[in-house]
Amino acid sequence: MGYKINFEIGTFVCILVVIMAEVANRPKKLSIADLKIASPDAGYVFSFLFPEDYVKNKINCDRDSNIIDCIRGGIPRLAVDNILEKTNVSKTQLSNILHISARQLNRYGKDDLLSPEQSNFLYEFTRIYVRGLDILGDTATVDKWLVRPNMALGDKQPLELLDTSEGLRMVNDVLSQIEYGFYS
Repeated sequence: MGYKINFEIGTFVCILVVIMAEVANRPKKLSIADLKIASPDAGYVFSFLFPEDYVKNKINCDRDSNIIDCIRGGIPRLAVDNILEKTNVSKTQLSNILHISARQLNRYGKDDLLSPEQSNFLYEFTRIYVRGLDILGDTATVDKWLVRPNMALGDKQPLELLDTSEGLRMVNDVLSQIEYGFYS
């Protein structure tokens, strides 16, 4: 009887050690402590969309409900330029995601607001990109992954699916599968 109890405790301790090792080895998310935004995901996305001084001085998205209002009110065209600088996505590719021609996008001034639909697609694209950074590690890897045909997506490039809500969901699902080791 005493042997059985020791065996069960020993098994429990081994399982606990394995679980603790798994938790310790998980990649850590980047800190957004300097941003006063309620949702880490949303804060990280908005910090990627805009230059730091713009976020601190001009964007009032300090709660999840405000983020929705910011998207509905329109994200400034400046965010498009910022995304184009930080990623290897072309203006044509990004304009396709936003459902606008590259020519029309060029006509916008940096402070002109995108429509709510365009703002939503820009926000969602940025969310996918930032999630890719957390999972894949760096912009070069994310940029390559976005344009490489993916078997899990029917041999389509993730980037070409980001112009629909279903495509965004599918790409996000593949990123989740990569995060947990199902796909590469």
